[in-house]
Amino acid sequence: MKEKFMRSASTFSKAIIQPVMFMAVTGIILSVCAILKLDMMPTVSKEIGNFVFNIMSNGMIGQLSAIFCVGIAAALAKPKYKTDAAILGTITYLVFLYANNAWLTVTDRLAVAGEQGLYGTGQGTVFGIQVTDMGVFLGILLGVFVGVMVNKFGEIKLHKYLSPYSGTKSAYILIVFATILFAIGITYFWPAVNSVVETVVKATTTAGSVGFFFYGFLNRLLLPLGLHHFLWMPIFYTPLGGTAEIAGQVYNGAFNIWLAELGNAGSITTMHPSIGYLANFGSISLPIGIAFALWKTARPENRKKVAAILIPTVTTAFLAGVTEPLEFLFLFLSPILWLAHAIVYGVSMLITNLVGINIQFDTGINMIINSFAFPARLGHQYLIPIVFILTAVMEYLVFKLLIVKLDIPTLGREKKESSIDNLVIDETMDADDSIDNDSEFEPQIKNIVAGLGGAENIDNIINCYTRLRIDVKDTSKVNMKILKEKVQASGIVDKGKHIQIIIGVGVEEEREKVEAYMAHEKSLKA
Repeated sequence: MKEKFMRSASTFSKAIIQPVMFMAVTGIILSVCAILKLDMMPTVSKEIGNFVFNIMSNGMIGQLSAIFCVGIAAALAKPKYKTDAAILGTITYLVFLYANNAWLTVTDRLAVAGEQGLYGTGQGTVFGIQVTDMGVFLGILLGVFVGVMVNKFGEIKLHKYLSPYSGTKSAYILIVFATILFAIGITYFWPAVNSVVETVVKATTTAGSVGFFFYGFLNRLLLPLGLHHFLWMPIFYTPLGGTAEIAGQVYNGAFNIWLAELGNAGSITTMHPSIGYLANFGSISLPIGIAFALWKTARPENRKKVAAILIPTVTTAFLAGVTEPLEFLFLFLSPILWLAHAIVYGVSMLITNLVGINIQFDTGINMIINSFAFPARLGHQYLIPIVFILTAVMEYLVFKLLIVKLDIPTLGREKKESSIDNLVIDETMDADDSIDNDSEFEPQIKNIVAGLGGAENIDNIINCYTRLRIDVKDTSKVNMKILKEKVQASGIVDKGKHIQIIIGVGVEEEREKVEAYMAHEKSLKA
């Protein structure tokens, strides 16, 4: 039961991350547009910034629910069904909207817009259709539903005369009628759910700065399980992260509120408190503190090699916001260090909130860009250097103290240097672990496939920001010795039939190479 739950959670996590990965890019584009729109900028600059901002805001942020629906449906579907799942995701979303609106009309329950529009009525307008306001939850629920249905009923076989309606076409028939019933039922059910969400939001917002500590603490604590997406995603994109009315429109979720404030920077007088969730030194100053502590506590003769490993990981964290390559250097080695890191992470968010830093940043790049998007009296950007140094020093002191006092064998502290050398792929194989010498593919790629039990044993492979997430058919065929000793990775997470390989930046290219090699192997056998 536990394994089934963990696999389902991991599957959902890797599906939800696919559409979210594009949000970071959208945020950078909108931040640049916000700078172009500042009062001090020339008229031409303002017009260009406003033009692009409105397009991206309405086209991406305003339709986030539909994007989640299609993205999750395609991500959850088996490789051979992905195109059909994307099409069915679009159809299902539209069917829901029209069915929901039709039932509200038939039962005479369409809300009447007031001075603030439909705000507060529990209904909203999507694609010009007035429906029960579920926000991004609608896209998530429908996307999961479509993905599951396509995988479950995509193999349906019918009589040869009915063969055009078999497979995913049969799944489509089931999906349509189930969606109509769901759209009707949600008009009665969702108001109660909405009340619960509002209660949770109220409890969270009244917790003050303590709530930001627990958010940061749990964010890191859940990382090894790959379940941290369940925490930050609702806060970023749903009412759980707050609700704000900006320029006559209502926005749900901390990230959506931030982007709306970016677009109206000239008229904003106070920053919404939810922005505190987005001001994150976790990938900026904390990695510097960790890396310096690991380097300082390493044996003098090993420090040069340790630095060669740490510098790229810190650079990756600062520029791309990807911290796993650094964190997985000590995550499995010492749970105590990981717990301490989670606490410091939470404390850093607590401090950031207490001093009132209210601009979005999780990488050095958008920290620099966004610092110019708002007046310092609103975002308190001038405090960033102070908190930067404070949090880096705090992380350094905590790590150094624990490593020395508990004699934790972190990178470079062993008498033998083999631990460092093992971080670089060993391209020589034992006789019993040998793989073919096809020079077309890199040893790294062949080692990954061999370690997972061969191409035929890989049921599904996908990537998130930093990890390859693989479902295998038979766990007995998985060779952890190859994965841990022959694959160049920051860490391996073994969850039975679900294996995660932490690659870092470039993971998408790695996945494509693995898929190409799998296809090559299968074609040879065929």
